[in-house]
Amino acid sequence: MRNIPVSPDKQLIAGIGEDAIGYSWQNEIMVQSVDIITPVVDDPYQFGAIACANALSDIYAKGAEPLFALNIIGFPTSTLPLRYLEEMLKGGVDKIHEAGASIVGGHTIDDTCPKYGLSVTGKIPYGERFITKKGACVGDAVILTKPIGIGVYTTAIDQKIATKDQQEIAVNEMLKLNKDASLAMRQVETHACTDVTGFGLLGHLCEIADHSQLSIELDLRNIPYLNDVFSLLKEGATSEGKYNNISTYKTKVHYTENITSEEELLLHDPQTSGGLLIVLPQDQVDELLTKLSDKEISGHVIGTVTEKNDVQIITKHTFL
Repeated sequence: MRNIPVSPDKQLIAGIGEDAIGYSWQNEIMVQSVDIITPVVDDPYQFGAIACANALSDIYAKGAEPLFALNIIGFPTSTLPLRYLEEMLKGGVDKIHEAGASIVGGHTIDDTCPKYGLSVTGKIPYGERFITKKGACVGDAVILTKPIGIGVYTTAIDQKIATKDQQEIAVNEMLKLNKDASLAMRQVETHACTDVTGFGLLGHLCEIADHSQLSIELDLRNIPYLNDVFSLLKEGATSEGKYNNISTYKTKVHYTENITSEEELLLHDPQTSGGLLIVLPQDQVDELLTKLSDKEISGHVIGTVTEKNDVQIITKHTFL
């Protein structure tokens, strides 16, 4: 991305490197994002709804509210029946309606496997601000709003080793919108935010640390994770994405205690429709946790922002 020219448009307030772009227009801030995924579950309706929730997440991470979206679809017309496509679209429509927005069109191409995503347009409510990745301050707390391990579960589903209960747990987590978590963080003094998706927990923490020119001390004891992740990892539920993330971020992380290979894989596990990483002052933590709890969301204080170190992330303790 470093070789791509930066837009000279002065109305653009955020662009490359952010979860979504922010654009100042007629005294309002418009927000635009795009995301696309391949199937993470077998059911086409669920896949469509999950893909939609995943695409909306970038909008919520910036403190925006979605207005409308355009579908982006790749579909193998020669190998799958059109009813699969219909169910996929129904899932997306129902989920976008849950968000209070609409799907107003889109584009489809013939492809070798199903792909579904959305380009979402939203706006920052009047008087509020676009929440970037770069606003973290020394002493701030880092809060995570969803457990990690979704990638382990979806890999187990793909490998046919996940139980029916495990499949249901994964689907329910991915279907949860970050709408209420976003509203809660807008009601406190949030300094920075991003959502946890393909780069895993450590990758997205590194983004906040890099953009803010600071480091983050991470307490592994406080990180929420899905119950069966370690047993599934030991059964072989690993994907290439985890190892790519480890390779990309290994020089940015220092472990103060030895961790197991399964723990390292979990920290780098690519998420689909993951939670928000919210960075805010310590004196705002209790208020945010209360607002999250009122919406039946479990917020977890997983780290503290520190002065810039030789690495972006320093971990304390272990999971197990």
